[in-house]
Amino acid sequence: MSTLVDSSEKTLLWLSKLREIVKEQNLSLVYKEVKYWASFKSAETNRNIVFLHPTKNQIRLFTKIDYNDNNLLEPTPATQKWAESYPSIFTIRNEDMIISASKLIMESYSIDLSI
Repeated sequence: MSTLVDSSEKTLLWLSKLREIVKEQNLSLVYKEVKYWASFKSAETNRNIVFLHPTKNQIRLFTKIDYNDNNLLEPTPATQKWAESYPSIFTIRNEDMIISASKLIMESYSIDLSI
């Protein structure tokens, strides 16, 4: 059973599919869930590279990618301190958006390795 209290069966299924796609890339990423958030952490740098906030009908993906670098991204609605680390957000609204989300996770991972 998931610890993500705001999620639904639908968004948990999306998370599962997203995890499988990321796992297939053989990246050194560790997935973790807490009450409201999930994250992928880099095993090499020991830093979170993305945060995911699943709700009933969507998953918000907070990334290290500058929102000006990708037309799929929007500026984060988060506080300035959080926005310094995670300046952009991508919202998964349907299953077709999972592939795009996985690519953004991989890009965020690459950014983390170059920091």
